[in-house]
Amino acid sequence: MSEDILDPIRALLPGVREDAVKVEALRTIPQETMRALVGTGLLRTFQPRALGGAEGDPAAFFAGIRLLSSGCGSVGWTASLMGTTAWHVALLEEQAHDEVWGDDPDALVTSSYAPLGRLVPDEAGYRLSGTWNSVVGADLADWMMLGSQVIGRSGEPIDYAAVLLPRSEVEVGEAWGAVGLRGTGTRAVTVEETHVPLHRVYATARRSTLVEALRAPTAPALYRVPYAAIYSTSITAPLLGAAEGAYAYYTERSRQRSRLSLGARSGEDPSTSLAIARGLNELDASVLQIERDLRELHACALHNEPVPIELRLRARRDQVLSTERAVDAIELLLRAAGGHGVQGSTPILRAWRDIHTGAAHLVNNVGQGAGLYGRWALGFGVDDTLVSV
Repeated sequence: MSEDILDPIRALLPGVREDAVKVEALRTIPQETMRALVGTGLLRTFQPRALGGAEGDPAAFFAGIRLLSSGCGSVGWTASLMGTTAWHVALLEEQAHDEVWGDDPDALVTSSYAPLGRLVPDEAGYRLSGTWNSVVGADLADWMMLGSQVIGRSGEPIDYAAVLLPRSEVEVGEAWGAVGLRGTGTRAVTVEETHVPLHRVYATARRSTLVEALRAPTAPALYRVPYAAIYSTSITAPLLGAAEGAYAYYTERSRQRSRLSLGARSGEDPSTSLAIARGLNELDASVLQIERDLRELHACALHNEPVPIELRLRARRDQVLSTERAVDAIELLLRAAGGHGVQGSTPILRAWRDIHTGAAHLVNNVGQGAGLYGRWALGFGVDDTLVSV
């Protein structure tokens, strides 16, 4: 694991942890925190090297996201989505890269892939209209990737596309009111009849051409890793990190109380000890599986080898079940913590809210994500966007 990524985050972590309550109240990440986060280099991990990025190791990036999320789930979630959206921008033509990072290597990109836009072809590209209800970090990002339906001549949808727009061309609305991940700066954004050039559109119909270009020996190896695996992992890693942070808080608090206590200690209750052991085991198992999958995916990319369908499906299985384990782990901890755990200001309850909110993301549909692996193992065919791209 690259310490070049982790060391700056460790230095930032005490401040992130201390400001977590404030971030929730503000419903966004303060500018000074974002500047410090940008300064760690984490958000440039997946950015093209030619434009100030690292083209770095996916496993190291998500280890950094987990560490950051252990201090504040909202900060980790925002960083995860922004960092992985930079990867998606890198899949577009170089002209798009230059527009985003040519003048500012620290420019931030966010995304909402729900197909809530209408993308209509015109003589010079497309025109985009739509409203996206939950764009993470919308008040912090310089650019956005927005999911849209491509509309054909008949007026009916004929394709799906992710569209890259500068923030100056979108209207940013109010912060969302979800129970968790409140500090992510998630807002509705609206676009009205905005022109989009072809080089800023990643459509399904063009995907094979764009992906094939990455097979060239001179192309950056990193982007041969299926983006679907990276994106789905970006939804799970912050939840694992938030759970790890809650367990670290509880176990350290218990140790301190034990040193001061003259009577019975809650940690000596066998049911509490077992709950902590089970919860930490669930988190450890998830991290080990995800890091194994990322290493194998990255190795295929480095050797310019096709990614086996078993690995694609296994990565999806492990990702979605890791989210389920994060939910199970935080439930175990909340019950073990007793009355203290349900107090509104505790990191345990904040992590509980954040994890349940993140688990509600469409990517975390266990029946769909893990079920695909089961279908394949039983000899049935599989077809799902989150394993095929």
